[in-house]
Amino acid sequence: MTAVVEGPAWAQKGLDQRDGRYPLAVEAPVLGMVAMLMPGVSTLTDFARYYGLYWALADYAERQDLDGAGCQRILRRSEVLLALATKTHDPDSVTAHGADALQRGLNRGGSAWELAELGKTSYSPRNWGFWSQYGGPSDVLGTATTKDGAIRPARHACPESVRRMFAPVFSAASRDATPPSDLLPHLAQLSVGSSEGADSEALRELFTATRAGTHDPDGWETTDLTRRATMRILLRAKQLSPGEPWSVALRRALAFGPGATEDPVLADEERALAWRGLLLRHYSVGAWRRLWAGLVDFVRDNGVTTRAQIHAWIADRLPPLSLQEWEAMLPELTDTAGHPAPAEQQVLDQGEDVFENIALLAVGARRRESLDGLALEAFRGGKSVRNSILGPEWVGRRIGDNVARSLRDLGCALVDDMLAQSRRVAFRKVQFQHGRMQVFSRLHERNDTFTANSREGSGNVGLRVEQLAGLAMQLGLTDDTVTDLGCDLLELPR
Repeated sequence: MTAVVEGPAWAQKGLDQRDGRYPLAVEAPVLGMVAMLMPGVSTLTDFARYYGLYWALADYAERQDLDGAGCQRILRRSEVLLALATKTHDPDSVTAHGADALQRGLNRGGSAWELAELGKTSYSPRNWGFWSQYGGPSDVLGTATTKDGAIRPARHACPESVRRMFAPVFSAASRDATPPSDLLPHLAQLSVGSSEGADSEALRELFTATRAGTHDPDGWETTDLTRRATMRILLRAKQLSPGEPWSVALRRALAFGPGATEDPVLADEERALAWRGLLLRHYSVGAWRRLWAGLVDFVRDNGVTTRAQIHAWIADRLPPLSLQEWEAMLPELTDTAGHPAPAEQQVLDQGEDVFENIALLAVGARRRESLDGLALEAFRGGKSVRNSILGPEWVGRRIGDNVARSLRDLGCALVDDMLAQSRRVAFRKVQFQHGRMQVFSRLHERNDTFTANSREGSGNVGLRVEQLAGLAMQLGLTDDTVTDLGCDLLELPR
């Protein structure tokens, strides 16, 4: 029986416990490469229209010499108007950012401008609304940035046509009077569900690095060329696997087989090999995240848990094999022609439990030996990344250290490594506020026993593929298939 002691009543707890993100810190190599290969896009940038809004707002703010407070006021009101325009013109097909909270406020009798103000009933609790999601990507894209606390233009000047498109929004947002009801019918093209509007054409040029339908690489910066390359790679992958989801099509085209080196379009893009390395490393990251989530969930369900109990938990999920017997069962990494074989996918097709996840880690450890050049560099997470804790090189050494032991012994060793790494990561994230320590972790250790207050997410980190595909659709580059316009701008075969 476990006794629960509370108190002493006269003292406050000196330690605040918070749930943390990325508890093993295995995601950085993938997230860093995604940011490098997809500049100007994040997992939260769902709508092209908001890029256009902030592009025009940056120009307006500079012309009006708005300070930070003035920018914030116009921005929040403009976002409310975009949500209202979307609800008016596309009520069933798409939901703008903040639309649900805005509708609840309107149902309670709030006015548009009241709901634009900061507060519990606001359309967004964030000080800067959804600029917090699009600000960084807009800066990278070169359409808007922040200077001295205010939004200002970046390296790409806002076209006059885009400025005119959003002028009615800023005109209404600059007045204290609630916008009249007859304004919304005139804002149809501002709905986030509309692909019409001058901003679509202007943004299309930025995402494809073209001007007047022509791509001149000398006229664009490296980030622009990288974004175009990734867009071109993604749409080509869709051409090769038209019936598959975007992420599946990308993996089929690049991760395995000859596509990255033999397809005439993909072979022309050196970044295709970087995507190959990234996609293959993504499997290992997912394996660590699922292993850790299973461990934390076990501790949460079990209560106060010893290290020996966690060892027993993982050992019970592994067969009684020697490490050499188990390694002999792992799938081949290359096909007869020397191209990457779908070893990772073969493992996942068997399941996602402990046995499969440790197999994925072993495949990842071997995979680094079959890659070279940009693919290997991206697999490692960049030029400067070497032998990170729990990385493929590290896993390979751990397997080598246990070569004369059993698979269950390896599982127990990996448990100890995860526990040690989570402790290191939690200590790195410790914050002190008002004399109190905050620790960000779901798993907590005391005297070599462990407790968990909540479950850990087991999903893999996003690659921004669906977000970029969604933007491509909104910009008219693709629908169910790649459009003629997409083929022309990205130089793809029809």
